[in-house]
Amino acid sequence: MIKRIHYVIMLGMIGFFALILVNTSSNPVRESFTYFPPDPDVSFDSASTSLTILTQEDEDEYTLNWKTESTLSETAYLRQDLSFLYEEGRLIDSMSTWKENTATIRQKKGITSEDSGHYEAITYHYGEIHYPNDVIKSAQKMSYDQLYVIDSPMTPLESFKQASSEEEKEWQYILDHAIDQQAQLVFKSMVAEYNLHPEDYTILSLTSLDQYENKALPGLSRKQTTDAIGGIWEGLYKNYFLGILLPDGSTEPPIGSTIPVILIHKQSPYLLILFQTKSGKNVQLIQYLNEPLLERKEDSTN
Repeated sequence: MIKRIHYVIMLGMIGFFALILVNTSSNPVRESFTYFPPDPDVSFDSASTSLTILTQEDEDEYTLNWKTESTLSETAYLRQDLSFLYEEGRLIDSMSTWKENTATIRQKKGITSEDSGHYEAITYHYGEIHYPNDVIKSAQKMSYDQLYVIDSPMTPLESFKQASSEEEKEWQYILDHAIDQQAQLVFKSMVAEYNLHPEDYTILSLTSLDQYENKALPGLSRKQTTDAIGGIWEGLYKNYFLGILLPDGSTEPPIGSTIPVILIHKQSPYLLILFQTKSGKNVQLIQYLNEPLLERKEDSTN
């Protein structure tokens, strides 16, 4: 059995949790926003993500309208919205906007595409609130939308969010089945590389994380869930949106990478985030919960 020592790059710590990148490089990670403890007196009045067909350019192309909007209950020292757009399980674009001393952020972008596809967009809405004596708290919320686009030479351009007719259900099955097969192949390669046992984890995708805003993640308390979600997005901003740091010290753009998969360990206080870059490099992130950070992680492979 060959043992490999993976150096761990710290990304930041709030209390006793943080998101860290398992890597063999010691290069520092570029700073971005930092998640702070939640403010019980501040919340989002509204937050949404929207995907619609804006126009059909010609018989071969159409424009996807992608919008996000959020309004905090009060003006924040710092506001940010970060949104990822996926097609067929791969990142095709992202949006991020920072604003100071505001409550509202709006973003929009038109994406020209062709052929049938399943689009998913998830957005992290964040606000940083400052108080006297250097007290900093935060508010966060997520929103999600999806759209199936059917562009067949036999029928007019069509789109739907939830299949209702038999034809839509058939198209949804065809698209989802192809995406699921590819995702399973990628997941198996990551499990093999990191010597993981899937039965030890509760597994969910990043695009389903918004379902846990008002309920706890499996095996976690509500407080742990809030902190974990903040840590996940802080880490993804630094190690996904800004560029993916590879073991050789190089950085690969996130476009073309897979939807991150979150694995919550059923017995130990940590979770993993796995994804694959466009070039086929696997990446593993670790978030420890309610315990001091480890400076190294020792893996063993056969």
